[in-house]
Amino acid sequence: MEFSRRDFLKVSGAAGAAVAVAGLTGCGSSEEKKDSASGGADKEAKYTVRLAYQTTSGQVFQFIAEKHGFNKEEGVKVEGVPLGSVPDAVSALSAGKIDVASTYGTGGPLGQIANGQPFTIFGGYMIIGETPVYGKPESTLNSPEDLKGKKLGITRGGTCDIAMKGILYDKGIGFVYDGSTYVGCKEGDTDIVTFIDYKKGTEVLEAIAKGEVDFGGTPTGHQLLAKDRGLEVKLWPDEYWPNHSCCRMFAKDDYVANNPDAIKALLRSYLRAEEYMQDHKDEVVGLVVENIDVTKETAETFVKSPHMKYDTDPFTNSVSKMWDKMVAFKYLEKGDVDLNKHLNDKIYEEALNSLIKDYPNSDFFKGKLTQFKENNTVLGDI
Repeated sequence: MEFSRRDFLKVSGAAGAAVAVAGLTGCGSSEEKKDSASGGADKEAKYTVRLAYQTTSGQVFQFIAEKHGFNKEEGVKVEGVPLGSVPDAVSALSAGKIDVASTYGTGGPLGQIANGQPFTIFGGYMIIGETPVYGKPESTLNSPEDLKGKKLGITRGGTCDIAMKGILYDKGIGFVYDGSTYVGCKEGDTDIVTFIDYKKGTEVLEAIAKGEVDFGGTPTGHQLLAKDRGLEVKLWPDEYWPNHSCCRMFAKDDYVANNPDAIKALLRSYLRAEEYMQDHKDEVVGLVVENIDVTKETAETFVKSPHMKYDTDPFTNSVSKMWDKMVAFKYLEKGDVDLNKHLNDKIYEEALNSLIKDYPNSDFFKGKLTQFKENNTVLGDI
């Protein structure tokens, strides 16, 4: 997701995908048995949740849940609020104009938490995002080591940016960003990666095409634009850092503490949407096109991409790992902030267990529980 350095560090509080479980849904799916289970009964909207999502990629779980009545059946009315950037979402959240932000990466929310924002991450939207590194056809990039001595264009604070810095850090490859922050190297070293910041993914693509940088990473949804400029995908970050953590669902601490039932209803609905999505990708592409301003071809590049893993699981272990890496390569200063107080996987666990009770024959939900136990350290309430 696109996010500038100034926004990443200075947005004030006042101004405010693991791979998705591949088990078969089977005859016990919530879609097929929604009228016979206690959780499938049609309900009045008991809760209203104002949820922000990116204008470029939307929120497919919301589109599915609305289309197939999962929100209504779970008693939650979701008011979608399209906002184009992390700063917009942070400002709206801080001002009380929205309740939940959904598709704004992991690095952005973590940066705000480090800066003292009272935010809690409680769920997910995707655990890896379709955020490749592009280059010209004649360029060689077979591994991160090939980036030594090269310039890498990036949208600051986006998932690809943080993932690539984390990959280089783990491999002991030195890099510099801002022209002054050296990680694993010092000024004057030449065999290092130089990160060059751009505000938009389109600017990154233009920089590659013009030769201003050797390679570049963009947010989701730029594959066709890259192809139009004669560029091609050279490297996928998720192949070097699995489950690196992309879009997380977060809200203000007090909202999470005071509205656990509303969040549980929302997560139940989105888990059912995730289950439905497994065998209905073509339909989901159509829903994306209906709801946001993208072509079918563009929607297909990320909805059907093996490098885009939609997942409602909080993946708190992955979030903590990204936090540690961002501290290590000086992207944030955590001070006395305890990240554990800003993570909540208890509500998600309760939502999932309730679905297993309501739909005992669903292999999908059982698989999700196994995944949850492998990728979360249960932290409970704040």
